[in-house]
Amino acid sequence: MRVAMVGAGVIGCSIALALAREDHDVLAIDRNGEVGHGSTSASCGIVRRFYSQPGMVAIAHESASIWADWGDWLGPIDDQLAVFHRPGMLFIPPSLDNGTQEIVDSMHRVGIEVEVLDADEVARRFGFIDVASRFPARPVDDPSFFESSSGNIAGAILEHGAGYVVSPDLATHNLRRAGEREGVSFLLNRSVCAIEPLPGGGFRLVLSDGTKVEVDAVVNAAGPHSSIINALAGVELELETRPLRREVNVLSNPVYDPDGPRLPVVGDMDSGIYFRPEAGRRDIVVGSTDPACDALDWVEDPDDYRQGVTDLYRDRQCLRLMARVPEVRLGPPRGISALYDVTVKDWYPIVDRTSLPGMFVAIGTSGSSFKSAPVLGMLVAAHVRAWAEGLDTDAEPLQFALPRTGQVVDTRFLGRLRGGMDSTGTVIG
Repeated sequence: MRVAMVGAGVIGCSIALALAREDHDVLAIDRNGEVGHGSTSASCGIVRRFYSQPGMVAIAHESASIWADWGDWLGPIDDQLAVFHRPGMLFIPPSLDNGTQEIVDSMHRVGIEVEVLDADEVARRFGFIDVASRFPARPVDDPSFFESSSGNIAGAILEHGAGYVVSPDLATHNLRRAGEREGVSFLLNRSVCAIEPLPGGGFRLVLSDGTKVEVDAVVNAAGPHSSIINALAGVELELETRPLRREVNVLSNPVYDPDGPRLPVVGDMDSGIYFRPEAGRRDIVVGSTDPACDALDWVEDPDDYRQGVTDLYRDRQCLRLMARVPEVRLGPPRGISALYDVTVKDWYPIVDRTSLPGMFVAIGTSGSSFKSAPVLGMLVAAHVRAWAEGLDTDAEPLQFALPRTGQVVDTRFLGRLRGGMDSTGTVIG
């Protein structure tokens, strides 16, 4: 089967490799000049497994085992390999309630090493962290911005074995090389301008340079342009995805010690940020978990948005980091802005077939789904296989067997018909 893969970020390249491994003829098309130069380039590459949905816990755990075995999973390629550092992750929720304990229990069930720490234990193990609670987060122009709430944080979840992939761009390039080895063709610097269903089945795609290609199936993994690609095919989904402008900032790491303990990844929902080490642990990258006091920066046209870092985001994220890690100092502006593709209702990805035969989507994946890219690639390949075999995955959602951990995941929570789920409404990416 000939398949057009629209989008060559980490998700698209992972899907392309998975399809090629099942002997499909794959064309990967991207508007950028190199793979991974869209939303993937702004990802922090965080690999965690703390999720409210047990199926996502299992998928993220499976993916973590692949990142830890990256070279063997890819197979032989002529390329430097992306590196997965695993300093652990500290997740600081606003409260340690029954919901948090249920997540911890679901992590234990799939074999993830995780601990629940109280505030005193957090302070003992991570002495650079101020354990005063700052929930709910305040706007940066609030006079009480730097004041803590009454008392300390409720505690934290320490997820051992979590971490980050040093270069999401390089990881995507690795996937490209592995895909090319398996026969994937890459058409870069070309946008899809039209998707025309053919009378006998399949599609004709018209590209920005005038090229026309005919394929049996199309997979939309176009990130912030995903809704545009759906519209070109005449596909309407029950769940909306929209491009959201994001910024991450970079500050010097004041607790860097080449011979000392490593700064973990921190998902600080209590104060509204996430952060991790960068540049050989000499820097800290910080982003937002989108607390309620901060307006979301939705973008109407993904080809027209403000580039670079801004004072507003820098103040929000860096000052919150300085409150949580008091040794941090505000240096010269450094960082990056980009667009994420977000499923508006619940911020979970949509990985599914569509109502148009032969059209598939892996969208709403930006930020939080980098870690799951290897498994999501295999899942899309499973959807294509099911469609080719005439199976109705709307009536009987895929029960996807994870090959490494042996878990079986009911994938309806990633389906376009799910109706939305409870979630934190954020990405830690």
